[in-house]
Amino acid sequence: MRRTSNQWSATKPYSACPTFHIFIFVLSFLVMKTTPNFDIKHIRMLAREAGKLALHYFRHTTVTIKADKTPVTEADKAIEQFLTSELKHSYPEFGILGEEGADLNQDAAYRWVLDPIDGTNAFAAGLPVWGVSIGLLRGSEPVAGVIYLPAVDDCFSVDLAGPATLNQRPIHVIEADRTITSESIILGSADAHLLWDIRFPGKVRAFGSCAAHFCYVAAGSALAGLNTHTAIWDIAAALPILQRAGGTAELLSGKPLPLADAARGVKIPEPVFYGSPQHLDAIRAMLKPK
Repeated sequence: MRRTSNQWSATKPYSACPTFHIFIFVLSFLVMKTTPNFDIKHIRMLAREAGKLALHYFRHTTVTIKADKTPVTEADKAIEQFLTSELKHSYPEFGILGEEGADLNQDAAYRWVLDPIDGTNAFAAGLPVWGVSIGLLRGSEPVAGVIYLPAVDDCFSVDLAGPATLNQRPIHVIEADRTITSESIILGSADAHLLWDIRFPGKVRAFGSCAAHFCYVAAGSALAGLNTHTAIWDIAAALPILQRAGGTAELLSGKPLPLADAARGVKIPEPVFYGSPQHLDAIRAMLKPK
């Protein structure tokens, strides 16, 4: 007697059905195609190798000014060349975008975004807070990355899942119940004092590296930060580190970050304001434009 479809369902598990196996195969294939295959440990290793290269140039380099009026050193160029070569070899299906000109496979679903030395002025001046930034975009969304500060040996990282870490230990922004006092810290851009009348009762610090500022806010060292003249390579690794540590970032006006434009190379037109979400509105009210 011929079985009906109902009889098949009642007597056989789904796993015995050939159609089910085809469905699982197709689903697995799609997951493999849409999930990037990379090892965050490998990216941390590359960042540390790039950091060693940077230290070779540290306090032994000169600065030139690019056409866009931003500084660059021999170290920036050498590190971007090193990282581009290594990432292209290890992840040929990924795109690469670098501050110093790397632009490969623009239409890839995932792109590495490189800032070979975030904090070039600090680096050239012999100051210790600067770092190598390797971020990963999914479309225009920053989703993973590593920021390594060689002079202080701080390595911040975040994978596609799991917590943000500092030297592989989980980090978190300052908790909501922390009150703002004279000992509280916010991190500002180098020109913050020229642009705003800052009425924050605590301390304002500027270390010269947007990526480092994001990371130290993510680690709870400061309540919030403010950055001007922000490009995608400044935040491609820093933003997911901050977000996975419980922080948030937006324009100072309160609008969302224009990530789609930033991923196309357009600088973010407003200051980027970020930190512990429960404190942002209170701190924003303490910043009065001059």
